[in-house]
Amino acid sequence: MVPIHYFGFEQTGQSFQSFKNSEERKEYYGWVKGKKLNVKYYITEQRFWNVDLWGMDPFGEHKIKIRYRTAPPEYPDCRLNTMDGRIYKNVRQVNTGLDYAWYVDGYFKTPEILHSHWERYGNPTELINDRVNYSPQIWKGYVEALAPYLYPMANLPINPSETLIGGITFLRFAYYIRKKPSFIHEIMDEYTKVNIEIIKRLSEAGVDIVTFGDDLGYKENQFLSLNNFREFILPYHKKIYQTCKKRGILVVLHSCGKVDPFLPDLVDAGLSCIQSLEATAGVDLGELKISLGDRLCFMGGLDSSGILTYGTPKDVEDNVKNTIEIAGKGGGYFVGPSHDILNIPWENIMALRAAIEKYRKYPLNF
Repeated sequence: MVPIHYFGFEQTGQSFQSFKNSEERKEYYGWVKGKKLNVKYYITEQRFWNVDLWGMDPFGEHKIKIRYRTAPPEYPDCRLNTMDGRIYKNVRQVNTGLDYAWYVDGYFKTPEILHSHWERYGNPTELINDRVNYSPQIWKGYVEALAPYLYPMANLPINPSETLIGGITFLRFAYYIRKKPSFIHEIMDEYTKVNIEIIKRLSEAGVDIVTFGDDLGYKENQFLSLNNFREFILPYHKKIYQTCKKRGILVVLHSCGKVDPFLPDLVDAGLSCIQSLEATAGVDLGELKISLGDRLCFMGGLDSSGILTYGTPKDVEDNVKNTIEIAGKGGGYFVGPSHDILNIPWENIMALRAAIEKYRKYPLNF
């Protein structure tokens, strides 16, 4: 069968509220218990989606010690991430009224501001949490507990260029790549060192798939030129991929937007799999399958922000069928939405699940 991958529900969204009150949640409600730690892991969503692969690990969200403080006065009711400079504010979702942490601005607009915060609170490599126990027994027990349902891939803690741009803003990023490129390289190098150190620790635990996000595109275009991508982003991705390769680890990159032009370089650098394949951004999954399908695995491709949200159940079924037909032949494709599930109508959720089960079986005779 074509394997399944999801990000799952955005829990402040309307779709998750429908799921919480559904009969399906009652049906699939469940936990697994790690065989080394006396810890239970909630897998209700994973069972509902019938996933084969999911980004989750027993080492938690505290691989690095992130600190927040009250943002400067010009950002009322906001908080500042002291490691990367991103400023957030809790805003109520329109459809549900639930709090969502919304990005507001970047505060590290100059090297002086960034260095003052890194000196006071610790630079990223100093924030690696040495109290996390990356025991092989913990990982083995975790995999064994989840084995009846899915296989886990561990999460890396930093999305390097996405975090950099969020912390200094797009405007200052554009300025510094021309006026002070060393500042961009300094930040990217520091973030990459964190991920590489975490990869080493995950490898020692026995992890063989890792995933991280690094959005590189808008709708219909990329964040930066191919030349700037090759100078400021690609070398650091390559360090991550090559560290994984030396340790026998596969690496999955989530990147929204129109990222097609970057993929040949990312594959040459050692990328194993690309997730998102955002149709409404203009990503041509069929062409990518032809040009890179023998070297790269694909995840996603179903039109989360378009057909799944605004189409009819029949439109959803057609989207699933057509996407599997394009990408599934010959293997190397995980079917699933391009991103998490926010405000997809419940009838489309059910149509999505049913269509995937209907069309995922090999041979694909459409």
